[in-house]
Amino acid sequence: MKKLACCAAILLLSFINVKAEVRLPRLVSNGMILQRDQTIKIWGWADIGEKITLTFNNKIYKTKANADQKWAIDIKAQKAGGPYNMRINNIEIKNLLFGDVWLCTGQSNMEAAMGRANIKANYSQIIQNSNYPEIRQFTVKRDMAFTPMENVISDSGWVSVNPETILSFSAVAFFFAKDLYEKYQIPIGIINSSVGGTPIQSWVDYKSLKSFPGYEKIAKRFQDPNELAQTLNAHQLKSESWYKSVKEDDLGLKEKWFEESYHPQTDWKEITNLKQFNTESVVSKYGVVWFKTEMDIPASMMGKTAILSLGMMHTEDETFVNGHKIGSINSGYTARDYKVNPGLFKAGKNSITIRLTSPTNGLSFDSKNNYLLHFEKDTITLNEPWKYKFGIEKELLPKGNGLSLHTPTAYYYAMVKPLSNYKIKGILWYQGESNIPKPEEYQSLLGSLINQWRKDWQDPMLPFIYVQLANYLATDKEPENSNWALLREAQMRSLEIPYTAMAVIHDIGEKDDLHPRNKSDVGKRLALGARKIAYHENIVFSGPIYKSITIDGENVVISFDHVGSGLKFIGEKLNYFSISDDGKNFIPAKAKIVNNQVVVWNELISKPIAVRYAWADSPDGANLYNQEGLPASSFKSN
Repeated sequence: MKKLACCAAILLLSFINVKAEVRLPRLVSNGMILQRDQTIKIWGWADIGEKITLTFNNKIYKTKANADQKWAIDIKAQKAGGPYNMRINNIEIKNLLFGDVWLCTGQSNMEAAMGRANIKANYSQIIQNSNYPEIRQFTVKRDMAFTPMENVISDSGWVSVNPETILSFSAVAFFFAKDLYEKYQIPIGIINSSVGGTPIQSWVDYKSLKSFPGYEKIAKRFQDPNELAQTLNAHQLKSESWYKSVKEDDLGLKEKWFEESYHPQTDWKEITNLKQFNTESVVSKYGVVWFKTEMDIPASMMGKTAILSLGMMHTEDETFVNGHKIGSINSGYTARDYKVNPGLFKAGKNSITIRLTSPTNGLSFDSKNNYLLHFEKDTITLNEPWKYKFGIEKELLPKGNGLSLHTPTAYYYAMVKPLSNYKIKGILWYQGESNIPKPEEYQSLLGSLINQWRKDWQDPMLPFIYVQLANYLATDKEPENSNWALLREAQMRSLEIPYTAMAVIHDIGEKDDLHPRNKSDVGKRLALGARKIAYHENIVFSGPIYKSITIDGENVVISFDHVGSGLKFIGEKLNYFSISDDGKNFIPAKAKIVNNQVVVWNELISKPIAVRYAWADSPDGANLYNQEGLPASSFKSN
């Protein structure tokens, strides 16, 4: 009987210990950087009435969990420094620092990591030498919600910079943090909460969409948990069916097209290189396509390890050499560099087979790819034609979980609002590409986002530093109607909101790549904005921003803010201005700098009323700067 009573007591104590467990938000964890010089909040959850004891820096703080099982403790402002430890009941948090914390958010150009192929190749030396233990990133895992969430998800928590971990850092955020760290020599924390392909309406709350009834209706629909559950379940069933069909009904798998002994029949199409497939007239861009080619390898290469480089493919691949699978990657932004072990090759003809599967993005190869086989001292180019054939053609499978990346409010409730108890220095925002179809909405939505996020952090002066869109797509010979220019204008006009700054980058993008490799200059220009708005330095932090025009006969005289120590142009003459006498039809104009203003004219227009600058998707040749080397924003005067 005593033994039974003893066991019962042990079970009861175990139950009490489980119930009494204190839970912390994912942000509050080992290695965290807390905001210096502000009263900070440490919060969490526990059973009602549970006593909470927090020990930090030789001080003890106590509270209890309230009726909704939440608790919070305020710690007075601390100077930059550390490392410290903190204990909360039986939980010890190690290696925490005080410094400046920046929320870095937006879409793919903020999300783009240092390990992305084109970025990694551009900064190999910086990556190799990176060792910044006081620059740390917390990456918020992608998640969707339509009602407020209490916590965020993160796979790795707080991570400091070294040559291995830097590959997962947002490249823009890293270069921004690096500039601030080298300037101020204090810890810099990055909260990276970004999702590629998302429009601004997915990052605002429900109230911010009152002026956009179409978006509001969608957001309201998914606030109903039954509607949300039905949508998720329907997509799950559709996804399972799609992949089951691709696996069971792919003719290539049934007939083992990957084997060395299989030779394409006459119904296979031929292309000179894989890039050509992007422009081929094919019935479907979804499903599975097989590609096969051959390459000659001399006997002298036998017994050596090689790397088969196939570049980036905008979908999922499985790659085979002589019938043996050597690798598979499911990413549109990761270069395929597959190790081929000695013994897989043979002297003479060797078969290379790629099985490409695409449910959502369409089947294509990056136009910049080179197809090579690298040995230690030799390289062989894959220059034989490729043959291809569909193993199975399928319908498009919508991305994600049945909810579009464009679903309004989806990321605000899951990836922004739960962070707002964590004090920050400011916000970086790099987004806009996904709003190109409707640039007229952007200024209002951005204003709503800034105002709401400042309310969330209870700081009406919270610095908000953002990136204007880069140059992209082809350049027309004449000034054009450009949604890219219209969205840049909306971003420029948002500077009317106090405590904001904008990094202009239409001179450092790549018109054939939505994700340009130059992230260093983007980070530097954002850091300049932060140094002015958040750190109150008396510096030139922006390029020229349109202020006003005056009409002087046949001339338009343009005045700018942020001229710095003077205006200048790079090259032989000032370019990319256009002029109009009706405000609608513009023609190219001549321009010159006079007394830190720009004078614009065209002999064919005697009564001008409007002017534009750098008004194009990709305004290549736009060359107005201030003497500090910062580019002028594109604009139109009315």
